[in-house]
Amino acid sequence: MTLLSASAKQAAPPPPAIDQPPNQPPVMTPEMQQLLGQLKDIHEPTPIGWWPLAPGWWMLAAALIALLFGAIWLFSYLRRKRQEKQYRVEGERLLQALDLDQPRAVESINLLLKRVAVVTFGRALSGPLTGQHWIEFLESTAAAPMPETARRALLESLYSAKDASNDDLKELRGYAIQWVRKHQRAESTPGIAPIQQGTAGANNV
Repeated sequence: MTLLSASAKQAAPPPPAIDQPPNQPPVMTPEMQQLLGQLKDIHEPTPIGWWPLAPGWWMLAAALIALLFGAIWLFSYLRRKRQEKQYRVEGERLLQALDLDQPRAVESINLLLKRVAVVTFGRALSGPLTGQHWIEFLESTAAAPMPETARRALLESLYSAKDASNDDLKELRGYAIQWVRKHQRAESTPGIAPIQQGTAGANNV
């Protein structure tokens, strides 16, 4: 009987385990509470503003301003050069279109030379010149000697009733065209105006 009781006890299943209580939070000490109180929320960094500008932007702005002023200067320079060339083109066109068979063609050639000279050098400098002084002025301002035939047309026919020969007129017109193309003015000479503006003054010289 005793053996049966012992066997029964051994065969019996163990009693079910008793559920353990859930984990309890740790006890907060005053020191821990003080440390938790010092914690703050995470803040994003302040966005970077556009002002003041970085040095690189200042350098870029300076370069753009310098480029703008350079473009304005270049435009003004090219425009001035174009105006200076325009009166030469107009003077040459008028000389090319001149009819050498018309009466007193030598006067027309000389008048066109005077118009260009007055516009370029001023009436006070070139207007009063006549004869040999006028020829010397033309030669010195273009660094080109006047052919003898052209010189003869000016000196012998311009101030007399004698008409120059057609060959002399061709030489004179050829020299006049070369002078219009190549003449140079001093740096102190006032700015060039259109030929049409100088016509009234040149007609009186």
